[in-house]
Amino acid sequence: MDSQEGDRDSDQDGTADYLDDDSDGDGILDMVELALDSDSDGIDNYLDLDSDGDGIGDPMETAEDTDGDRLANFVDLDSDGDMIRDVVEKNIDSDGDGIPNYLDEDSDADLIPDSKEGNLDNIDMDGVPSYLDKDSDQDGLSDEFEGNIDSDNDGQPNFLDRDSDGDNIPDATELLAMKSLY
Repeated sequence: MDSQEGDRDSDQDGTADYLDDDSDGDGILDMVELALDSDSDGIDNYLDLDSDGDGIGDPMETAEDTDGDRLANFVDLDSDGDMIRDVVEKNIDSDGDGIPNYLDEDSDADLIPDSKEGNLDNIDMDGVPSYLDKDSDQDGLSDEFEGNIDSDNDGQPNFLDRDSDGDNIPDATELLAMKSLY
């Protein structure tokens, strides 16, 4: 009997932890998880079903290293490396592409990477974080249409610039004028 694990059977699979290669039954071998406590919750990773405490279970995150930072997803606080923590992105698929947000490089499918939008929080104050917002500057033009270019060279990409051509007429006003012509 192992002095650390004792004779308990944490995953109730009929094999005592000291004999079990995967004591918590999460699909990640104990030798990979080690006797560390990544999220400081008092439960060693090899017994913890959410080793990084992000609300996404280890069986879902796996030992894969999606962003290549040498941290397995189950202990990586930002599995896709987009500077948005997994606990924020969650295990949901906002754009319906089959990739959960915590692994998706473009969670709203607007062709602008979350790494560009993620640090922006909620620019237009509409309650939707910019990395999920289809129109981050609320000018009536989708982020996908405006793109991640800076047409007027003012330091703001078009998807955040309410006057993307720099003519002192807001894009929303120009859009209304265009719509009235048709």
